[in-house]
Amino acid sequence: MAGKLKYAVHAYSWTPQWNNDCLHLIQHVKELGLDVIEVPFMDIELVDPKAIKAKLEEHDVGVCASTALSEARDITSDDAKVRAAGLAYLKQCVKKLAAMGGDLFTGVIYSAIGRKIDGKPDEQHWSWAAENLKEAAKYAADLGVRLGIEPVNRYETFLINTGEQALRLRALIDEPNVYVHLDAYHMNIEETGFYEPTKACADYLCHYHLSESHRGIPGEGLVDWEGIYRALAEADYQGYVGLESFVEPADSMRSATCVWRTLAPSSDVLVAEGFKYLKGLEEKYYGS
Repeated sequence: MAGKLKYAVHAYSWTPQWNNDCLHLIQHVKELGLDVIEVPFMDIELVDPKAIKAKLEEHDVGVCASTALSEARDITSDDAKVRAAGLAYLKQCVKKLAAMGGDLFTGVIYSAIGRKIDGKPDEQHWSWAAENLKEAAKYAADLGVRLGIEPVNRYETFLINTGEQALRLRALIDEPNVYVHLDAYHMNIEETGFYEPTKACADYLCHYHLSESHRGIPGEGLVDWEGIYRALAEADYQGYVGLESFVEPADSMRSATCVWRTLAPSSDVLVAEGFKYLKGLEEKYYGS
């Protein structure tokens, strides 16, 4: 079985904020041998689809995008105006991604990143998330864009921490262009393993952040990479997988990423060595 994984790298590996000064990273991604650049949409007003599309076409690089909702755009907020602002933002992101030729928009798109609540989430939180994402998904479908729900750890969201919870939210949304986006770093905290959650989500998987347990070079931490690749190969998954690292975060990002020590000599070293290691696993489990 031939491997057809599409390897992406998050622009946060080199920059804390995307703008047109970052366009050179598209060529750099190509030089490193990867297929796709993942563009952050946190500062959506700085994203220039026309300029990005031109560079992508020049260097034959694919694109996907991701974000995390802020408190002002929380679609699970008690405030209806905030929920409406969140939905409008998600639609804006989808529109810009489609304009640059991308078809996958993922991330913490179901609640505000870092939000803490008193007690457990109730059915209203789930209902608001599903209701707004259903409308966003319908809008995205008309533009040929898929949405991916990314579970993240308990310190970053109160709502979706596991693949099982992502599948539950997906079922509530009940739209065919809604998928699950796993991340090994968060799974290391929240799941009881890697093989079984990957298998459970495989039919609805659209992206997989191949982040090590300490966010350093893949293969040098605690993540069960063999289990992940075995599960992906058994499911014949042929979509996006991506490197997401914060080796050289700007000071403005340190409080968000909590990276206070050097995890690799540079982002380029992490990406190059991690990519080599992961491609070896792909060859082992998918075949050459």
